[in-house]
Amino acid sequence: DEAAKSTLLRQALGDHTFESLIANKRIEWDRYRRHITDFEIAEYLPIL
Repeated sequence: DEAAKSTLLRQALGDHTFESLIANKRIEWDRYRRHITDFEIAEYLPIL
């Protein structure tokens, strides 16, 4: 979210590219935070 506040980044990339970058990074972050690793499955599933 800090990048979304950056006027420097917006000026450097232009509005269209900036908005696309921010939207794609939010999608990427959402996919990352929902991903369950093999370690997490092995470590935590047996306790449930």
